[in-house]
Amino acid sequence: MKQQHHILLDASHLAGNGRVGRYVLVPGTRSRSAAIAEHFEDVAVVDNPRGHTAHLGVVRLGGAKVDVMAISTGMGTASTEIILHELLEVGARRLVRVGSCGAMDPNIRAGDVVVVTGAVRDEMASRHIAPTEFPAVSHPAAVAAMVDGAHAAGHSDNAFVGICHTKASLYAREFHHGPMANANQAYCNLLAECGAVSSDMEAAMLFIQASARSALQTRPLSAGNIAVPVQAACVLGVYGDDDSDMDLDPVLCRLADKRAIETTLHGLVAWAKRDGVA
Repeated sequence: MKQQHHILLDASHLAGNGRVGRYVLVPGTRSRSAAIAEHFEDVAVVDNPRGHTAHLGVVRLGGAKVDVMAISTGMGTASTEIILHELLEVGARRLVRVGSCGAMDPNIRAGDVVVVTGAVRDEMASRHIAPTEFPAVSHPAAVAAMVDGAHAAGHSDNAFVGICHTKASLYAREFHHGPMANANQAYCNLLAECGAVSSDMEAAMLFIQASARSALQTRPLSAGNIAVPVQAACVLGVYGDDDSDMDLDPVLCRLADKRAIETTLHGLVAWAKRDGVA
């Protein structure tokens, strides 16, 4: 598979873990990607002009060894679509978003973590891949692995599982700025009443791309988890709630990042064990 235009990666960069390839962590920001890579061993860096630096390495936890990569997607589903497409083109099969979110449930507070099971597709980019009626969901095995990761990392008291609202607009949609403030607030309130627990800007695109890449390749349970072509997970650190208007506590934001990263790394080990490669 040829080198991809934006990320400057080819199939050799995704090689590892036998048939599965590297487990790829896709945070939104370059700084979080670098912070994740601080937990890797044997790190190699691949730069590109657009700033989506890839950190290749190994995670060793609990006697397990997993080949990994961290690379940022940028903000929003449009940028995320490009990075994910190119990663999938060169062989990515297991991807996990490690991001941030706002809480939509009063039981979830800044500093907590959400393991996302599915996403409301309140954005336009994924509609060019699948119709709006098609659900954006994480694979059950990926969700279970990240839940195991939260327990293994010691964060189960601050970890939650549920639906995420993926939006295209931060200030207008989530924080209700502008002439449609009342309508946007009513919409977000409705989602919360339906059961959405958090709000981000990328999860839906990740889940839709993973589903599309696995289409028409369904295998029986007896084939094992490794038979699923592409799986995606999402772990979000909670920075604030829908009323925060980006007035955030940096201490709690750092705590949320720490918990999300640790949950994900332990979750990757659990995921790799399900795939039979750790």
